[in-house]
Amino acid sequence: MPTAFRRTARRATLATLSGLLGAGLLTAVATAPPAQAATTCSGTAAIYGVLPDNRLTFSTITPATGELKKVVLGADLGFEARAMATLNFNTVLVTSTAGALYRLDVLTNNTSLVLERPPVKLFDSGWTHDKLTYDGHGHLYGTAGGLLLQYLVSQPKPTGSAHIGQRREIGSGFVLKTLAAVGDDRLLATTSAGALLSYKIGSDGGWSRDDLKTSGWSAFDQVVSPGGGLYYGRIATTGAMYWYKDANPADGSGADIAYHNDTPVNTGGWTQQLLSAQPETFSCTTSVDPLDGTDIPAVKAAGRDLMNKHDGGAWNSTTQWNCLSQLWDRESGWRYWADNPNSTAYGIPQALPGSKMDAFGDDWRTNPVTQIKWGLSYIDGRYGTPCAAWTHFLDNNWY
Repeated sequence: MPTAFRRTARRATLATLSGLLGAGLLTAVATAPPAQAATTCSGTAAIYGVLPDNRLTFSTITPATGELKKVVLGADLGFEARAMATLNFNTVLVTSTAGALYRLDVLTNNTSLVLERPPVKLFDSGWTHDKLTYDGHGHLYGTAGGLLLQYLVSQPKPTGSAHIGQRREIGSGFVLKTLAAVGDDRLLATTSAGALLSYKIGSDGGWSRDDLKTSGWSAFDQVVSPGGGLYYGRIATTGAMYWYKDANPADGSGADIAYHNDTPVNTGGWTQQLLSAQPETFSCTTSVDPLDGTDIPAVKAAGRDLMNKHDGGAWNSTTQWNCLSQLWDRESGWRYWADNPNSTAYGIPQALPGSKMDAFGDDWRTNPVTQIKWGLSYIDGRYGTPCAAWTHFLDNNWY
């Protein structure tokens, strides 16, 4: 792994912050604050990339903290890449500088990244797009010469014009620095002047635009989103990657975007010339019947259910549950209003500061489900399993 991807500075920051978790005795306010509408988020952030030497990369980021979890490198693609879009976990579309469109069939795990077969050329020419992005709902978007184009992708592994077609010109004047899909026919873009823009594409091909920010985003040459209002931006000059959480990506406002500039994914090392997030691996849902957070047995039951489902059921065991149950018994008593008097740690997992949990829902102060999902993601990215986190707590009195 190139030194460019090392996380030394990032780990040092997290170690300092994490060292305060669990330190000191925790107290809770006398009464729990009233619950609000329950909007919770969950999932992962998976990003494919192409290095300047045309090797493929695959990275995962822990949504709870923005920490880079892993990065693996693959083989040379055999052609000079120009634009890319991720269709699903093992299918990526990449254009060449010669105007061809290729399908990459990817096989990856924690240690390796290979192509199941050589790149499959779907089109010999005509794909001169400078940007591509896929919305996860059948629509592939691209820009070429300021023209925004939409295509229908009808198969998870398209084989050519039979599965990528219905070319539609959405409009001209789309001279954008970055382009990313953030949901069903929803796009996020930045301009060279630093504006952050949101587009909604209608079923008839019409579109509307919201100006989320008028400035401040000019440094990013790559912006990607795994969905759920989670945005990642790469600065080309330093290779740094920063992350942001939009509480409501559909409201047309940038006022509710949380900036996590104090805890970047990395301060350097992201040297890929292209980046593309797997769409909709991170999502948010709103419940009209939120869990009664004052019913601790019910909260713990929800916690076990969420733990059992985490990472495809990898933690679904009595052993892991016993570790998680004891860990958060000690930290907070599973109270969503638990407040550490010696720090700004808050909630069931004692996030420090509590506002970190906004990545998993803007109701992080009062929704135990939001807090539990954040806590599971934190444990996964930091320790790997609840038992590893519990062991660390027993040795150090923090996790």
